[in-house]
Amino acid sequence: MSIIIQLWCIAFIASVVICKPANGLSEQYRKELYYLDFYLGIRPANEQGDLEVEERSIDKYIESAAHLNCDFRLNCLWANAPSDGLLDTSEFYLLTKSDRKAFPIQVGPGNAHPPTGTHFAFAGNLTKEPQSAVLVSAPIASQSSTGILSFEYWLYNSARLEVLLLKVNPVRGHLTVIERPITDCHFLKTNGLCRVEIRKQSEPFRLAIRVFKLLDPAVGSFGMLTKVRYEAELSTFHVKWAMKIHGPPIFGGLPTARWLRQRRPISSASNLNCGREDGQNENFEECLWADFAKTPGTNTAHWAIGEHTQHWEQIMRTTPSSRPKGQFYFQYVDPVAEFPLPQLRSVLIPCTQTPSSLSFKFWLSLGLQAQICTLGSDNVALSCVYLNDADAPGPLTIDVDTADHQPFRFAFNVLRIDRGANGGAAVVALDDIRYSGWLCHESAPTAPPPRLPPLSSLLQLRLPPSAAFVDTVQAFSDSLECSFERGDQCPHWMHSVSDLESGESEEEAEELPDSQRFWLGSVPRRPPFPVDPSFRGAQVAVALLNRNAPEEQFAILTSRPIPCAEKGRLTIAYFASPGAQLSVCANEQCVSPKRKREADSMSVALNSAHSFRIRIVAERNNSMPISQNDLHEPFILIKSIAARSGFCSLSSAAELACQALNCAFGSEGLCKFKTLFLAAGDVPFVVTPSGEGIVARFSRGMRRAILKSRHFRLPSNEQLEMHLEASLSTFGSRLYICPDEQQKTVARLSMEKTGPNGVETDPLREFGYCELLMGPKVEERRIERMVVQLDPELRHFSLVAVHDKSEQFGDAEVQLNRVEIRDTGDRPIC
Repeated sequence: MSIIIQLWCIAFIASVVICKPANGLSEQYRKELYYLDFYLGIRPANEQGDLEVEERSIDKYIESAAHLNCDFRLNCLWANAPSDGLLDTSEFYLLTKSDRKAFPIQVGPGNAHPPTGTHFAFAGNLTKEPQSAVLVSAPIASQSSTGILSFEYWLYNSARLEVLLLKVNPVRGHLTVIERPITDCHFLKTNGLCRVEIRKQSEPFRLAIRVFKLLDPAVGSFGMLTKVRYEAELSTFHVKWAMKIHGPPIFGGLPTARWLRQRRPISSASNLNCGREDGQNENFEECLWADFAKTPGTNTAHWAIGEHTQHWEQIMRTTPSSRPKGQFYFQYVDPVAEFPLPQLRSVLIPCTQTPSSLSFKFWLSLGLQAQICTLGSDNVALSCVYLNDADAPGPLTIDVDTADHQPFRFAFNVLRIDRGANGGAAVVALDDIRYSGWLCHESAPTAPPPRLPPLSSLLQLRLPPSAAFVDTVQAFSDSLECSFERGDQCPHWMHSVSDLESGESEEEAEELPDSQRFWLGSVPRRPPFPVDPSFRGAQVAVALLNRNAPEEQFAILTSRPIPCAEKGRLTIAYFASPGAQLSVCANEQCVSPKRKREADSMSVALNSAHSFRIRIVAERNNSMPISQNDLHEPFILIKSIAARSGFCSLSSAAELACQALNCAFGSEGLCKFKTLFLAAGDVPFVVTPSGEGIVARFSRGMRRAILKSRHFRLPSNEQLEMHLEASLSTFGSRLYICPDEQQKTVARLSMEKTGPNGVETDPLREFGYCELLMGPKVEERRIERMVVQLDPELRHFSLVAVHDKSEQFGDAEVQLNRVEIRDTGDRPIC
């Protein structure tokens, strides 16, 4: 598209007219360029009017704040944002002052006499619908102090401007706002210098200058800026990091060992081992694995050594299940990383005389695809295996043939990521690397001992799904029965927060670490360890108990809460290896089988007048001797759990949700709801003096009240409704329901709301999406009954009362009387 199509011409005849020329070098186009020059003395700075951008560096992290300083004379680290149809719908163009003509009084507040040769970034439009243009900087990995972004600016007619902090890459094609700093830069300022304070930032971001409200079909509007200056301290650790591994610091990352000193030959396969299962006394910098990039220094996604797992769930974007211990390798695939990415390579293995195996634990972000390959001495791939996130965290064992007695090495590398799903970034992590086999120069036994894979590999262990990620029919089974042998995953026996039920606190339902959980597995038909014949080829629940760990070793299966029991009987079919024993616990009492047989069926009678849980505990028994010939850890296998008579009925998902949400406010207090304070101006819900409901009272300076529900699960096969009784007292007050699916404490996206002093904080900014239930039009105070259909995916919500119009309409009260859960036939659930 030519400059004729791109540029706006401006004519000041009593007022400014902005028009967009038609295609081609028309007479009208020349006339408009004439007006542009005649009335403002500005013209295109180059043939196309394009911004001059430092293309090689616009997607690389800056190493100094001064790198963003820009007068637009030379190539800068500022560019037009990709248009997303929301924040950005137009473009900035490069204009220059061509003479000493003064700007008209309607253009301000910048200097009316900019020197000849001054360059401007210019955005304008002539439409009925408002347009906007966004100018974005090169990415900044982190900012360790408060920073200042300043620039000179000019506005005309309705044009406004603001400064934004954006995620480095668009998410699903949309610019994503991290923060909107206060931007007090408008037409009526006494000078044309816009100065915006940028708070400390710990995550990667881009600065953005947005000119918006570009409209008015009669005279149009525009904004111009120049002399951009950025002053801030970038993290000194980041600068050091950028010089070594070129990316933002996470997990306390350290560079891997230098590749040049890795070229010494290994003397045995175990030389490639890296990491300890307990994570103690590790030194990954001495391991014979290192980051390798074909063109060093040009990529931001180098492999590094992690030292902690702070913010693991936020960075990995996965459900908390397990994480590395101690040090580990990781690769942060940065939003600006370029493919092909650096690899994590082992040193060269001279050759092996027998097949060998490599085992390791791994973790992948959602949408990331990675592989491990063997490479020949010429770095050509010999064979590759994809890392499947369903197998994570492992350990995963890879068998390697002898490679015809030729040298080879291992290499981990990332193939692709779904940048739209992850906001442009993803992580792969590795730990507990073990290599076993016989090298060619080693004196191997005449009959090499059989390679015994870890028990976890032999049993094909995998973590069972927690109740939070399965259908409610499985998560809230009406029976305690469980047959692992038939392939049941039995999430109702897997302890998790999602299983939180009436009368329990969240602390009582905390997740167990992986080392204390049962796993799902399959026993080989010909296992290389002794096991009862009835268990061969069976699917089972497995508890592994480390024989060498100094602390107690145990694993637990935990039932759903049981309301009561009278002569209930629980029977467990299990197998215990030497050094392991099984117990059943309830109400702080435990029983173990009297006969110490390896394969048995344990039956326990249970009585309780109160709600209780059953815990099946596998533990290491130090009093039982373990033979030196036992090459594997103590373990317990469970085939099935049977429950016979005497147990009270278990509550359904609908009944549990009803128990969590039903409330006659006032007479029952707040029930299981709680009132929150997230910001200044928040007020509580309190019981009314009459005891008929709860009320939030608003006066000047008080603007919001939040009532948050507890966690619940809704049935997937049944539609439920929430009936709510509430009243508003004053015009302008509102009541919202906010689903809170992401449990946000601080929203990254907020609704734009312009007041007399610029952009105000939106009262719903902590919530991703809210639906208006009542208000703002209030004619008289009366109790209204509303019906809200509950989405089966909903896990908790907040009722948010807002009154930010006290100065206009006076004080207000928002009262809640009752919440009741019913089915679609208007029948109460509980």
